[in-house]
Amino acid sequence: MQTEKDVIAVITGSSKGIGKGIAKELGRQGAIVYVTGRDQESVEKVVSEITHAGGQGVAVVCDMSDDAQIARLFKQVEQKHGYLNILVNNATTLNSQMGVKPFWEATIHLADILDVGLRSHHVATWHAARLLLAGGCGLIVNVSFYADAKVHDPAYYASKAGLDKLAASYAEHFAPFNVSAVSLWPGFVATETMVELANSDPKTRALRDTLGFESPEFCGRVVWALFSDPNLKALSGSTLLTAEMGEHYNIIDNNGHIPKSLRQLYGNPPAEHDIMNKQAGNENKKV
Repeated sequence: MQTEKDVIAVITGSSKGIGKGIAKELGRQGAIVYVTGRDQESVEKVVSEITHAGGQGVAVVCDMSDDAQIARLFKQVEQKHGYLNILVNNATTLNSQMGVKPFWEATIHLADILDVGLRSHHVATWHAARLLLAGGCGLIVNVSFYADAKVHDPAYYASKAGLDKLAASYAEHFAPFNVSAVSLWPGFVATETMVELANSDPKTRALRDTLGFESPEFCGRVVWALFSDPNLKALSGSTLLTAEMGEHYNIIDNNGHIPKSLRQLYGNPPAEHDIMNKQAGNENKKV
């Protein structure tokens, strides 16, 4: 998408992890990035890193479990800019008991991800919608995960499946306008938590050594490539894998390589939303 105005981006849950990587990369590309999180010091630190790299960031303390705080976030964007171009729904809530099986032996608070991690994304998109329309061009990204990688609990996967379906539905509602929506599946990412686990947990270390970790910034490069793609509308409503979009756009990660797709190990996106697989199938038919 092309715009003569500043590109305004809101990244929920961007004080650490994937959200932080996306925020830093979009800032490096020239966007004005709203960095959100629950801790003032953490969001200000990310903004400082964006500024140090030559970008522009705005720190906003926002608890995504509080609808009023979400509303204030987008009111701040409206009052300052009057429009929005990129919304990345990334905030989530994770619990140390996610791997406990059967799920009823774990805390009921594992279901909190259906609030912050699904419902909160819809609330954010509702508030962002009119600002995205005012921006003239827009992109909504739901950060999700592989459908069949059943290493966690039912609520976790319900939230991720919900994000895929939300993106498809948003695309339909925004179809008459120049706003697109996608669900994005990163691979295993070198977040602070995953790096710590790889240093202490043999299973996580094996994942890192055999499958590799994507950098948090890689996901941000994919988001920017999508936003910059003049044919983005053709992808709207799709569930996309970061590794495959890296191949599509020739995006290199920090280690000098393009990450490998994990679809053969962890499953495909919903068939009706798996546009990259459909395109690959069509190409094979032509051969």
